[in-house]
Amino acid sequence: MGIEAASELNASAGAYDDDDAASLNINSKLVNPFVGKTHGEMDDLIHRFMEKTKIESIYEEHIRKGAYLAQDNAAFEDVREDGLQLKPDERDALIMEDPKRGNKWNQPWIMYALVGCCSLGAAVQGWDEVRDGLLPSLCLDERANEEA
Repeated sequence: MGIEAASELNASAGAYDDDDAASLNINSKLVNPFVGKTHGEMDDLIHRFMEKTKIESIYEEHIRKGAYLAQDNAAFEDVREDGLQLKPDERDALIMEDPKRGNKWNQPWIMYALVGCCSLGAAVQGWDEVRDGLLPSLCLDERANEEA
């Protein structure tokens, strides 16, 4: 079934609009499992997650915020009915993570140090592998010269 045929089928059924079709798409479910969930379903999922993982209740507000942000990036742009709000420092952190509004190069110094250390480690590993690859061939060349 082509895209046009699927669109016509959805339009003729009158049951789905573009948002519903996206939430029924398996790829969108794999990317974001919270797509299309209602507020009640989200609260139930969060509650079950908290019970299953035995995370302390002091972290429940953070987990709720994270789940709603995972569902929708704009979840906290307007005043919410449930009273859940982002603190100013949390808003600033989200702005910094946004590729359109933030600065991707403004990261903690320790991250740049970690990248440098990992790069040096990769270079040393490469040198070691080159040495291991060249050593047998060099030894064979010397043996061939000695036998001749």
